[in-house]
Amino acid sequence: MSEGVPIVRLDGELDISRAASLRTQLLRAAGNRDAGLVVDLSDATYMDSAGVNVLFEVAEALKERQLEFAVVVPDGGLVERVVTLVDLSSVARLHRSADAAVTDIRGG
Repeated sequence: MSEGVPIVRLDGELDISRAASLRTQLLRAAGNRDAGLVVDLSDATYMDSAGVNVLFEVAEALKERQLEFAVVVPDGGLVERVVTLVDLSSVARLHRSADAAVTDIRGG
């Protein structure tokens, strides 16, 4: 965790079998004193509609708590294509590195 901006690194397949636990993990990761949350998908290999829905739900929940949301998306591959197709950038700030995402959330 970077001070005031928790970073959750997800790996493997983000699919229906993990959706409920991912939702819980992400919603618990950021407290009300934090500036926001970064979800790092650099090591994610697959994401289906359930994984996408979790990210949109988390974005909405963070917005209601007035917290920022950023997602680290690896360059190329399936995860980037999915993120682009579903327009995740409409609800989250997209970055190539966790450091860039944290800096952005902090307003730098």
